Amino acid sequence: MDNIIKYLNRIAYKFPKGYPDMNNSQDVLLLESFISEIIGEKFNLDEVKNNSGTKKAVQFIIDKLDNKYDFIIKSDKTRLGLEGKKDPQFFIDLFQEAFNEKLDIKIIPKGQNPNPSNSFNMYVFNTKEFGEVNIVVSNKPPGGDGKGSEGDFLDNINQLIEENGGEATVILTSPNNTLTYKNITTAIDSSKTGAGKGDKSDVQLLSNNNIEANISLKKDGGFRWASVATPYKDFITKLVNDAINGKLTDLELKPNPQNPKKYLMYDPKTGERVTKVIIPDFPKDDTNNWVFGPEDPQVVIVSKPEKGEYSLENGVITVKVSHIYEKLEDLEEDNIDPVFAIMQHIGMSQGLDYRIIPSKQAKVTTNVRELSYNEIMN
Repeated sequence: MDNIIKYLNRIAYKFPKGYPDMNNSQDVLLLESFISEIIGEKFNLDEVKNNSGTKKAVQFIIDKLDNKYDFIIKSDKTRLGLEGKKDPQFFIDLFQEAFNEKLDIKIIPKGQNPNPSNSFNMYVFNTKEFGEVNIVVSNKPPGGDGKGSEGDFLDNINQLIEENGGEATVILTSPNNTLTYKNITTAIDSSKTGAGKGDKSDVQLLSNNNIEANISLKKDGGFRWASVATPYKDFITKLVNDAINGKLTDLELKPNPQNPKKYLMYDPKTGERVTKVIIPDFPKDDTNNWVFGPEDPQVVIVSKPEKGEYSLENGVITVKVSHIYEKLEDLEEDNIDPVFAIMQHIGMSQGLDYRIIPSKQAKVTTNVRELSYNEIMN
């Protein structure tokens, strides 16, 4: 303590009042900069607020939900690590699920005081067990579901094609399947070649100007198959009206106090917030398009680790991947077949997002409810 007082006395002249006024934001920033110089890393006075409780809360979340989300363990125990693109509502839902209580969650954007991170949002909320917690969630930047894999895939394939003289055979191989594409001259980003609405490919393999393969790249983790608000307006209108007027036993919609034009989901029996609704009996007529889209040749779904394995030998490029999916039956074996779901999303017109998600993400838990399409429509 004596050393701290001596240091503060030594730098006191740099503050207008001769001491750091903790009610003055400029004084606080100046003091934080001095401390940061001493300890060799960014220091934030607000960051230390209930540091112990935040660490315990993060560990509680990991212990409770790791089997579902496969968290990345961070060296900073006040941070929660998770791969893949995730919007803020995803993490709000995650925290609600973990603590099973109504949480008033404030999001502090990256680089904004008191968030110590220049890259990720911080989530601030009070819990019964840990008090106020301040959790920075470290996750991949937008595009983490497929774009990160896409860039890796394109760079490696095209580099190896060039090394082989401008043309090569490309083999995609998983433990259960192998696909071979001959005379490939380039791999391209589908979005740059006029991919249409509903198309699912991320990458195309070309032999000169002919498309030999349409490939959708997925990571081994959380993703969605599609967003589907537009095609099913009749069902959505019926569901929303029934939920507003109290006609559903397991779902009620109430105006969001912060934005009355949008809705929050509740369980009418308990009054608890609902973060996800699944419709397991939703008609399957469009299932193939949800997953594979309309492209020709039909899209092949490739799921691979973040760092794929690429090799070139005797004119053959081999890419080792974790999964290859060519038909709906392949998806069912890994519990990623498509299921209709409704999620809270403040950015959508009703505050609700209508998605097609993998079945392993459609489990009934504390804050998840199941509704019947047939009961709603009949």
